[in-house]
Amino acid sequence: MPDDCGTSPDDVVILGAGLAGLALAIQLRQRNDALRVVVLERGAFPVPSAAHKVGESTVEVGSHYYNHVLGLAGPLSRARIPKLGLRYFFPCSNNAIVEARPELGLRHYHAVGSTNFDRGAQENVMAEQARALGVVLEEGVRVRDVELSEDDAAHTVVAEDQRAWRARWVIDATGRRSFLKRKLGLVEGNGHVASSAWFRIARPLAVDDMSTDDAWRRRVPFGMRRLSTNHFMGEGYWLWWIPLADGSISIGLVADAAVHPFDTYNTWEKMQAWLAEYEPATAEMIAPHAEARLDFRTQKNFSYGAKQVFSKHRWALTGEAGVFVDPFYSPGSDFIAFSNDFITELVAKDAAGDDISRLAFGFNRQYLSLYRSFLSLYEGQYAMFGNAQVASLKIVYDYSAYWASTALLFFQRKLTQPDFLRRVTVEMVKVARLGGLAQAFFRAWAQRDQGRGRAEGMLNYHALGYLTRWQTDLARAYTDDELVHVMRENRKVLEQIHVWLYQRATGRAEEINPYKLALSDDDEVVQTSNLDMLGSLEAFLAKRTDLRDGVYTVRAAAKTASASAGGSVRPAPGPRRWCRR
Repeated sequence: MPDDCGTSPDDVVILGAGLAGLALAIQLRQRNDALRVVVLERGAFPVPSAAHKVGESTVEVGSHYYNHVLGLAGPLSRARIPKLGLRYFFPCSNNAIVEARPELGLRHYHAVGSTNFDRGAQENVMAEQARALGVVLEEGVRVRDVELSEDDAAHTVVAEDQRAWRARWVIDATGRRSFLKRKLGLVEGNGHVASSAWFRIARPLAVDDMSTDDAWRRRVPFGMRRLSTNHFMGEGYWLWWIPLADGSISIGLVADAAVHPFDTYNTWEKMQAWLAEYEPATAEMIAPHAEARLDFRTQKNFSYGAKQVFSKHRWALTGEAGVFVDPFYSPGSDFIAFSNDFITELVAKDAAGDDISRLAFGFNRQYLSLYRSFLSLYEGQYAMFGNAQVASLKIVYDYSAYWASTALLFFQRKLTQPDFLRRVTVEMVKVARLGGLAQAFFRAWAQRDQGRGRAEGMLNYHALGYLTRWQTDLARAYTDDELVHVMRENRKVLEQIHVWLYQRATGRAEEINPYKLALSDDDEVVQTSNLDMLGSLEAFLAKRTDLRDGVYTVRAAAKTASASAGGSVRPAPGPRRWCRR
């Protein structure tokens, strides 16, 4: 028997002290301070704040999890900066003039915030918090094996130096090493073949400084574009600009391998050449600061799944040790939040003496369903990223579905409540079905659309009344009955958006069945240079919904509304200037 295998096992041993493992340790101790929680980390703290891992960006679920579920808003404030949402710049000509590129984003902060943060700095803070809560953090531990028990006996974790820990629960938070997943043969790929390369520059470079055009700079006041997670979009790729709390900038390329092969940008020299060809404004900005580059890293074929993540035999995978979809909408911390919530509930029920067999099965199915749902947002979708109209509407739709359902359920702390979820199962299934149809529709539309659109000014999605309301009301307190009503009405609004999408794409004043959204072989799409779609959508929904007690409610007459609702279905004539690709 290895050394240190005492007679009294720990309650939980977590492999890995990254974001997922530390967050889970904190959550478990906050839920039950009698639990003996040990975290085994092969490295040592403190980790470097600026040269450890790629800069991270959170959206609503991840931010809410760190700030309010874990209560770390104060301690983490020094590791991050408030984020002005997600921002997108679509192609124009050779992309050398940023003010000519159609832009989708915010001018002001949303009510429910999100952040950009330094991974290393945040992990250091979370390690301090975990220790303060009584978590045992063992550093310099390289795990050699895990001996899992399938009965009520304790599991055993064995290190390379022969130290060992016995525990009722073992949680794998080892990131992409996926120790348990590989040991148990649970590795699963997917059809999303994309790769990434990124680097940091120790200079406070800002997107706002890409142009001296006064009109463009005034569209987002006080030079605040830099505070967004900025996406520079093109066919088959997007390039991020993420500001970090230490004043440096993280820049990274994510590309579909079918359009931009990995070996065209997988070295610093190749990346510079790639930027010069596809994103010359970025290439020009970073050229004078080559000596300030901190690192250059790559990840080939980053997306993957898992056959199983939670087990009735008291083991689980969390964070990137389980699944990873795509960084486009910054969902990494969302999936940490989802998995840690499920694991915490399982450990708590087990500690109370409950049989967790059915719960583990249900949570496993639910989590993998979330993974597959998120995967559909990215798989096969990168080709449309160069189309300002279709990609903008896809992004707005994806926000809509996220805030209408998944994020709402998380904020209301319902994802781990099977009894409540049974009440909204029909709504969740319908939203998922609508989402699948929408993704296929966007792909088909982009294939037929020439993508010539140009916007006069910025496309500000904050101007969509229903969308702003849904984002704001994530944190609103609902009774169970109210929440059921809200989810039903949200789904009805999504159905109306399907009707509008078909009308926008085809110019046909037709009231389609939302669950049959598709382009037939006979459908022709309107080739427009006028990116007026957000105003058109807002006008369409204004005629079909009422705001009742703070809830966007679809009118009964909407199903038979005039085909001219929202004004002329055909887009208006284009502005004087538009961008040829």
